Amino acid sequence: MTSLSKGCGSWRPDPVTFKRVGFGLLLLSTATFLTNGYYLRFLEPALSRKGLALMVVALTGGWFLVGHFGLPKSRGELSELLGRAKTPLLLAIILGVAFSVRFEGIRSGLPQSYIPDEYEYVHSYLQMIKRGDMNPRWWHHPSVQPYVNIGTYLVVFFLEARTGRWQSVHQIQVEDMLFWGRFSAGVIPGTLAVFFVFVLGRWVFGTRVGLFAAALLAVAPGVVEVSQYNKPDALVVLFSTVSVLVTMIYLEKGGRGLAFAAGAAIGFTVAVKYNAALLWIPLIGATLFRRGTSLLAHPDLYLGGFGTVVGFTAGCPYFYADLTRFFDHVAAGLFNYGFLGLAGADGIDNWAAHANYTINYGAGLLPFLACLVGLALALYRIDRRLAVFLAYPILYYSFYSSQRINFAGNLMPVYPFLAILAAYGIVETIVFLREVLEKRLRNRPIAKRPLETLALVAALVAALWFPTSKTLERNRLVTLPDTGAMAAQWIEARIPPGTSFAVERHTPVLDLERYRVSASKRIINIGVAAHRDAGAEYLIVTSTSYERFGPEHRQTKNYRKLFAICPLVKEFAPEPERLWGPTIRILQVPAAPSP
Repeated sequence: MTSLSKGCGSWRPDPVTFKRVGFGLLLLSTATFLTNGYYLRFLEPALSRKGLALMVVALTGGWFLVGHFGLPKSRGELSELLGRAKTPLLLAIILGVAFSVRFEGIRSGLPQSYIPDEYEYVHSYLQMIKRGDMNPRWWHHPSVQPYVNIGTYLVVFFLEARTGRWQSVHQIQVEDMLFWGRFSAGVIPGTLAVFFVFVLGRWVFGTRVGLFAAALLAVAPGVVEVSQYNKPDALVVLFSTVSVLVTMIYLEKGGRGLAFAAGAAIGFTVAVKYNAALLWIPLIGATLFRRGTSLLAHPDLYLGGFGTVVGFTAGCPYFYADLTRFFDHVAAGLFNYGFLGLAGADGIDNWAAHANYTINYGAGLLPFLACLVGLALALYRIDRRLAVFLAYPILYYSFYSSQRINFAGNLMPVYPFLAILAAYGIVETIVFLREVLEKRLRNRPIAKRPLETLALVAALVAALWFPTSKTLERNRLVTLPDTGAMAAQWIEARIPPGTSFAVERHTPVLDLERYRVSASKRIINIGVAAHRDAGAEYLIVTSTSYERFGPEHRQTKNYRKLFAICPLVKEFAPEPERLWGPTIRILQVPAAPSP
């Protein structure tokens, strides 16, 4: 069989043909770029000039690739090429699925935003751009997510400016950037996390486990959902995986550069979300395994610490200049999560709540059980590599289970490791069953490879069935027409231009050229009389606010008082299989009482 180590096959066009055809294609491609495909205009409208121009450029590139790498000339070469490309092709398919299921749901609700805190995030990032000040002055979360958003917004702004959409950053509205924030802080890091789960799984357990784990993370509903939000969760899933991977590479290869790189990766991940500080424990373990009791006498640990400072500063460059506020906001998070709790999100025995969430929605029962099998096997076969690999997910799960607040998104950094351990448990179970079968059959010949492959495929289908169906179902539901859009259509059809509204976040986005609109986080922050004095004729509220807490909560009582004062004009409630979103209520501001 011909070796294909330097190409894709032994067939190549003869030199004369290659040169002549290549020259002709280069002429066409160059003319396409120089004239923007003007010479192809005679084919319009029957054929798209843009499409033909792209085809010419693609053919030119393809021709030179064939000339350099060749094509398979025989069945043997084709078989060898397919065998060599199997893993990259499977990984490409998995990444394509991961991207598509994440991208499918990010237009949910637009231009309305029903995701908690999203509107406030985007508004604050746009204000940083408009005032020309990159200090977020808000440290309850670190600043990597804001900078990812800001970088994306500026790219979109400059691309759209050349089309005439904007002339100044002050023209950009929050609704213009909701989609791009979800794309840059959710979809892209969520898809990249799948790739790095493959790399980490392959590094620790082999290629099959890496592919299986990537496939599971690609469709796991919990991870897919947070990858459709403009929040730090998808970013921390990505960089937690990268940090453990770099730490594992340092453990195996050593070296001062890798010690610094591992620390820098951890520091940057902490600049995504503070809870990633637990990633330092695997690095300490890796340093201890490499240096033993003399670790304090070697520079590795100190270089890791220095790298952490550098990585964190790269992600949060302004925290030094805002140190008091930084300390206060970090302490507030620790106080709320560890001691006070949060009304509406209190949690006790969160380890059980996290497990129930994972079984019933986040991943599914079979992947959860397979993860427990993989964890048991890893503990049974424990060595220094497995100890470093397991340290972060176990300690992170324990840490968050002990907190007083239960948010599902906070559990997501564990899911890459859940996927890898589930894949490991399934693969090792199949290998064990094959060995049992071989012993039972003794010397009888069996088709080992096809049988094992068939079992792996069956296990893959079984493990992915629930998460895939759950993800597709959720994407379908959140892309149905939403209550905010229906309310906006009703208002435009029935309420005359010039009317003044006071609205909450997560309510319909109204045409600012048609209506006068003032927005606030909650309508009840000021009284009805104050709204009337400001000229508001209608109030629009959302169940996201008035149903957030129980009936005895002060906020709920204040909304009941509001409903008793202001007559209900129209209510838009979600309907199964037809309409989704929060309930939207349009209230009329009553006239002032006679003096």
